Amino acid sequence: MALLRVRHCRALLYCRRVPPRCPACGGDLRCAGLAAAPVRLRNPFRHGHGQPRAFLIRPSRGTFLE
Repeated sequence: MALLRVRHCRALLYCRRVPPRCPACGGDLRCAGLAAAPVRLRNPFRHGHGQPRAFLIRPSRGTFLE
């Protein structure tokens, strides 16, 4: 499961799939150009008890299991 980072309108968006529109400003991400190109990050999902540092994230809607 890859995690993508998209930079747009001074916001960093983390998602599994790039949405068609920016949730922060509503702009079209498909025509945003190379500066807003998605970057694939290493899989951050690990068992937190075995890691020296961890932070929790949650989806804005639904669950990660959907």
